[in-house]
Amino acid sequence: MDPSCLIKTIFLSEKRKNVLVLLLKEGPKNIDEIKEALNVNSSALMPQIKKLLKWDLVTYDSVEDVYKLSDMGVLIVEKIEEFLNIINIYVENHEYWETRDLSEIPYHMRKRIGNLKHCELLEADRDCLFEFHPIFVENVLASKYVMMASSTFQPHTVSIFSKLIKKNAKISFVLTEQIFDKFFDDFPEQFKCFLSHENMSISMRNGHIGPLTLVVTDTFMALWLFDNNGRFDGTTLISYEESALKWGRELFTYYSSISNMVYIDPDSGKMEFTGYNITKASKF
Repeated sequence: MDPSCLIKTIFLSEKRKNVLVLLLKEGPKNIDEIKEALNVNSSALMPQIKKLLKWDLVTYDSVEDVYKLSDMGVLIVEKIEEFLNIINIYVENHEYWETRDLSEIPYHMRKRIGNLKHCELLEADRDCLFEFHPIFVENVLASKYVMMASSTFQPHTVSIFSKLIKKNAKISFVLTEQIFDKFFDDFPEQFKCFLSHENMSISMRNGHIGPLTLVVTDTFMALWLFDNNGRFDGTTLISYEESALKWGRELFTYYSSISNMVYIDPDSGKMEFTGYNITKASKF
């Protein structure tokens, strides 16, 4: 068989494509459930289902009276959904994505970047590129927990974390060694408080963190990326979709897993890493 025929069967009909994605996301359904979900009538739907049955992408269970994806259908449609997700986010914010450097995002996460659905772009004031956008600040201060991974120094982070701690929010912060040093040197007392607070964990990574900064909370995910020329324009990419939050949590977990937690030893009062001491303990 000519592979192009199967490709045409899937992509040249919006109804066929929608049936496949529906069955992937929600599982087996009878004809009435499919009609209701897709808002189509039987005369428009059945010819398309017959074509999917012909290719064995969909099978019919006569006992349960439902249509479902075949085993191969599941594998194929999973890739189709991944492809469509990437296309959709690219179209939504084409000018943004075409100018971003994605190379710093780990490949296993980059290939799933289509999960960042319905993103909004928060443009930064040219005079305040390294300050958080007011909409971001409003959202993050209303969060119950915050996970942040960063390779940039943003002083406003300290005041945000201080306010969150007062609200009893939980915070996990992963940062590079260089940025850790900068925060520690500029805000020693606040950082000492952060390191000893029960609702906050700080981890340090010797290597780079890409993207530039990632923030994930219980309600949104935000991302800051360099452009293709290595410049930072302050644009915040933000999404409230669950798929984006899940993507962000997985990326944060990746960086957290290859970082060392920093803590205050209760006996010596010195700062230590999980696994080894660090020279900055002398600063206490």
